[in-house]
Amino acid sequence: MSFYRFISFTLAIAGFLSAEPIARSQAGIYHGRYLPTFNQDVFLGIKYSPKPVRFTPSVLASDSPNSEFNATSYGTDCYGFGADTTRMVAEGFTTLGEDCLHLNIVKPAGESEGLPVLLWIYGGGWFTGATSDPRYNLSYIVEQSVLNGKPVMGVSINYRLAAFGFIFSEEVKASGNQNLGLRDQRIAMKWVNRHIASFGGDPNKVTIWGESAGAYSVGDHIAAYDGDSEGLFRAAILESGGGVGAPLNGTDWYQHVYDELSFKAGCSNATDTLQCLREVPYEVIAPLAYNGRDQWFHTIDGSLIPRFGQESLVTGKFAKIPILLGTNTDEGFGFNAVNNDTQAIGVLTHNQRFNIDEAQAKRLLELYPNDPTIGYPYGWGNRTWPGKGLQYKRIWSIATDMTMFAPRRLFAEQMRKYVSHVYSYRWDAPKYNTTNDIGVNHFSEIPFVFGNPEQDFTPLGNSTENLRLARLVGRMWTSFAYDLDPNGHGVPGIVQWPKYSADDAKNFVFRKDLSYTEPDTDRGEAVAYINTIVR
Repeated sequence: MSFYRFISFTLAIAGFLSAEPIARSQAGIYHGRYLPTFNQDVFLGIKYSPKPVRFTPSVLASDSPNSEFNATSYGTDCYGFGADTTRMVAEGFTTLGEDCLHLNIVKPAGESEGLPVLLWIYGGGWFTGATSDPRYNLSYIVEQSVLNGKPVMGVSINYRLAAFGFIFSEEVKASGNQNLGLRDQRIAMKWVNRHIASFGGDPNKVTIWGESAGAYSVGDHIAAYDGDSEGLFRAAILESGGGVGAPLNGTDWYQHVYDELSFKAGCSNATDTLQCLREVPYEVIAPLAYNGRDQWFHTIDGSLIPRFGQESLVTGKFAKIPILLGTNTDEGFGFNAVNNDTQAIGVLTHNQRFNIDEAQAKRLLELYPNDPTIGYPYGWGNRTWPGKGLQYKRIWSIATDMTMFAPRRLFAEQMRKYVSHVYSYRWDAPKYNTTNDIGVNHFSEIPFVFGNPEQDFTPLGNSTENLRLARLVGRMWTSFAYDLDPNGHGVPGIVQWPKYSADDAKNFVFRKDLSYTEPDTDRGEAVAYINTIVR
């Protein structure tokens, strides 16, 4: 136990700190929990919306200033899928259901006023994820903000997933019920804007923050309503995702998914199939909402998502705010068993994630030659993995740049035209257990950013270098939320992270040995081409 935690624990035992924090707000009276180990107050499982009507937008919870609520444990999480979700349920971390629109607040203990707010939106392909996931424990990063003398408040939000949050079809389009998971997030932001001051936060200093699908969600909110943030956030952090990259699919793909769900739920012959699906018992429809699909995407709806993300960026129709964004060296969005150009073209033109034609695919193969010395994972020389396909390194390089690396550069370049506080990074530190990993791949930064050494889902490890890097990145993220500058971290011996400008476009490179900065010029011609075709 650190000296800081020892003192906090001793004071708590001595009775100097409250055992039960209480927050009185227009939303209600919330009885939270004090964490002596961190000297923090937490308010968990707060409902920002009543149970949503299935396949219908959520609404903001009504004010109830005289009602009292127990906010000492996480609420029900939204129905999701995958190995991590299965494990969380099996080990008692969570329960799943439709009444799941909750948020959680983690703050330094005691009375406070005007704390900047760091609002977390989890990733997981929009089909998995939960705020109760121990990898997203906000206590460690909030603790770093306090130790750095720049205290912030952490907020995490749930939102609907898979079919419950992202089903689309002509029927859904006609009813105006698209992008429900994203609309849930927006409602949560409105709850924070309205009530967070009662918990000691500043509604005018909210930084929205996400990873993967969470980062794409953040990008969507930046471009939503032609850039009208509605005063809900002043800055954003985007890890491995952004305003462009996750495809905006139309009914040509989703209609089949909707029809299949309707058939399996027994609604195919109903006059109103969408209403029929709303009335199917939860226990019946829940497993059908996944049905083996691990790709769920947002869709253009004309309002929250008015157009393709690339169009919003190049036309300046987005919120002009400070951003901190980056990608990992080897994100790893590709496919195995690609052995020749014909198969590569087939992969690129027949997957919903890319949305490109044959001529574009052929141009990409010209820009990404089948040379193992320059392909993914970067920096591994001539090593290849024939069992994964003879063009494994080539196709994964293209996929990484299409989905992550090139859109990140486009986002940074476009935002810097309007805002000076733009910071870009490349994460080059592998996860603790890299036995089955190739390169510094997707999700590698998450254990470090949250800095929780006690969770074993994706372990941080307890090596000095891992803990040192976790301390640095935690302080950079919270320093950015505090005063829009990640350089106020207070860690000695760290190179200055420059603003991303036309004259000095650089990435901060996070490493375990020695972090540094680099010009953002890698794969220049290829990235420039991708940013003309990515949507």
